[in-house]
Amino acid sequence: MLMGNEDKTSSSRQLHNISIGDELISVGIKVHNKSMKWQLPPSKSHAIRSLILASQSDSITTITGIADCGDDVTSMKECLIQLGVLIEHIDSSGQIIEMDIESDNSEFESLRIHGVGKNGFSKPEGLLNVGNSGTTLRLIAVLCSRFSFTVTIDGDETLRNRDTEVLWDSIKQAGVDVSFLNLENRLPVKMKGPWFSKIIEQINLDVSKSSQPLSAWMIASSGLERMIEINRIGTSVSNRHWNLSLRMCNQYGSRIILDGSKVKLSPWNVELPKIVEIPKDASMASFAMLACSCLGHEVELIGWPNEEDSIGHEILKNKSKQLGFSWQNKKIKFIGTHSSIEVDITDSNDLITPLSVIMAIGGGGVIKGALHTSFKESNRILSTQSLLKSFGMNCQITNDGISIPGGQKPTAPNEIVDCFGDHRIFMSAYILASKVGANVRGKGLHKVADELFIERFESED
Repeated sequence: MLMGNEDKTSSSRQLHNISIGDELISVGIKVHNKSMKWQLPPSKSHAIRSLILASQSDSITTITGIADCGDDVTSMKECLIQLGVLIEHIDSSGQIIEMDIESDNSEFESLRIHGVGKNGFSKPEGLLNVGNSGTTLRLIAVLCSRFSFTVTIDGDETLRNRDTEVLWDSIKQAGVDVSFLNLENRLPVKMKGPWFSKIIEQINLDVSKSSQPLSAWMIASSGLERMIEINRIGTSVSNRHWNLSLRMCNQYGSRIILDGSKVKLSPWNVELPKIVEIPKDASMASFAMLACSCLGHEVELIGWPNEEDSIGHEILKNKSKQLGFSWQNKKIKFIGTHSSIEVDITDSNDLITPLSVIMAIGGGGVIKGALHTSFKESNRILSTQSLLKSFGMNCQITNDGISIPGGQKPTAPNEIVDCFGDHRIFMSAYILASKVGANVRGKGLHKVADELFIERFESED
């Protein structure tokens, strides 16, 4: 059990501000053409949102299906604990287990969240470290803008390098005092509310780079005292993700109204069911597909979610035949294709890197709607190009994405493959390295989202 404000797991790599991904891993050539089971990890998009919503309720919520949830979910959990939320770890037999610095996320099956209501959060003893998680940063920052006490938020080196001006600008519009302790619009940040201490009716929000600030405002809106409007500016991206936030909030008690470019937020009481089941992460199926095309594996995919919970990543299954795959029930294998394909990832930006490699090995094509991928852990347009080049392949950057020639074959790199602190670059690099061998900089990055990723390949030898 972890009591609120206790920090027994905060000596993890995130909360010591040690950037994962700096170490090298030497990846040898793996066995090819194997049959393997591929259990998708929990959806961190669903899990992170469920955690922060449950913490705002006045009741107890058990979040299930969260084993092996990854470091991003751990970041949110630990921030909420520091804010006074009691979170209990439940094993497969329903017993509460104690977690310490040596524990990992495979030891528990569920989390039991004792909600503190709208006004029950307490001042953290130290800074809130969101690790590598951009989602946790945005959601925690807007939640903390409600508080009258000072909160300092920090993250790992990768997150410190990400420009989050849109987030902080929206929070400052609400009257919150925001101070940057190093560089402008970058972590670490000190902030002190409360928000809307003066009457403010509208917040202008740029939605062209990320959907997460909009999600953050929706999820924190239970703490409002009066209605406000979010005025969306620009062409929105990752629409399925902010729609997930809208759907969850309205399911749990809000009455958020969309009116053209306006999003109308009003006070509400958060009421979750006693048990919330987390679906699996559909985006991670892209790496199962890459293992099929690159290594010749046949994969039994376990946990593919329904279309609504796939939040844009159902495009993988919908486009699988054009990409050269046979996807029958749970079984996926690469058949091959000489036909090029065009894929719009406006609502599925996390797919750009594995999809680019799949297309390079397959029939090639164009990925468009990808400009917002440049604001992720790395500039994924440039880092994807760098990854392909490292393995002897190429692509051309377009005005909104990447054009990829097909029929390419990866070759062993002459130099260390840099993953730029980005877990999806690392996971793609690891699979390529499993074919030709490589030294990859990014050891441990997969644990951000899929703790069992490397274990799958090691267990097959």
